[in-house]
Amino acid sequence: MWRWTKRILIALGGLIAVAAFAGATYQWIATRHDLAANPPPGRLVDVGGHRLHIWCTGSGEPAVILETGLGGSSADWGFVQPDVAAFTRVCSYDRAGLGYSDPGPSPRTTRRIAHELAQLLDRTGITGPLGLAGASIGGLAVRVFASEHAQRMAGLVLVDASHEDQEMDVPGIAPFVPLLSSVGVLRLRGVSFGPTPDSLAPSVRGFARATSFRAAAYRATADEGMHLRESAAEVKATRRKLAIPVVVITAGRGADAVWRDQQRDQVGLSQQGCQVIAEQSGHVIAVGQPQAIIDAIRAIVDRARGRNDVSLCG
Repeated sequence: MWRWTKRILIALGGLIAVAAFAGATYQWIATRHDLAANPPPGRLVDVGGHRLHIWCTGSGEPAVILETGLGGSSADWGFVQPDVAAFTRVCSYDRAGLGYSDPGPSPRTTRRIAHELAQLLDRTGITGPLGLAGASIGGLAVRVFASEHAQRMAGLVLVDASHEDQEMDVPGIAPFVPLLSSVGVLRLRGVSFGPTPDSLAPSVRGFARATSFRAAAYRATADEGMHLRESAAEVKATRRKLAIPVVVITAGRGADAVWRDQQRDQVGLSQQGCQVIAEQSGHVIAVGQPQAIIDAIRAIVDRARGRNDVSLCG
C-alpha cells in the first residue's frame, strides 16, 4: 500500500511540476507577445538599478505629473492627459513593476515611491515647478513627495485619494500573488488589479492590455498592498501644512461617511485647500468624470502662472 501511495504522490508531483512549467512558459510567451505588439509610448529612464517608464506630452510650466492608483498604469490617464497637454507639459508614469516599468526593490512603500519619482524627474530633466495629481493610493505617494520637496511644488490634486487613517486590510490572497502570476493563473483567469482596459480611452487600451497581465505588475501591486500600513505611517510622519493650492476631488458615488470625512480632512493640508465633488463618478474619477480632474489641474497651472483670480474649485 505504501509503495502505491508513494507512486501516486510522485506522479502527482510530476503533474504539478509539468503544469507549473507549462503555465510559466505561457505567461512568459504571452507577455513578450503583448509587449512586442504594443511598445511603450514614452521612454524608460534608469533611476538607480531599474528603469521607470514616463510619457510626457504638451509643453509649458508648471509640468504636471500624474500618479495612478493601486495596480494601475500610465494608461489610466488616457481621458485626462491629452486635454491637459493642450495647456501645459504633462507626464504620466508607471511605478516600478507597473505598466512598462521594471520591477523595483521591496518594500514598495510611499516613501520609496516618492524617492524614485524624484530621481525620475531629475534624470528626465524636469526641474521647474511641479503640479502633482495622485489617484487613490497614488495620493499617498504625492503627499509624501509634496511634503519632502516643498520647494519644487506648485500645486497638488488629490483624486479620491487614500487617507493615512483609512482601513488598511490586506487581502488574504496577496502573499500568493507572486506564485499565481508566475505560472499564468491570474492571466488565464483575466484578473486585472487596475481599471479594465476596455474602460479606458480607446487611444491607450492597447498599452493597458499589453501590461495589465505582466507578472511584475501583479507582484508590485501585491507588494504595495501588503505594505499599506507602513506607507500610512510614512504619510503621518511627513504630514505638514503645505503652502500651495490643494484640490481634493471626491467621488460622488459609492463613498461612505468615513471616507467623506477623510476626504474633507485632506482639504486642511493647505490654507489654499478646497474640495470638488465628482457627482457623476465612482472611485475611478479619471474614467468616470475626467473633466473634474482636467479643470482642477488647469486651475493649479493658472495659479502657478500668476492668475490669482482663478477659482480653484469652481
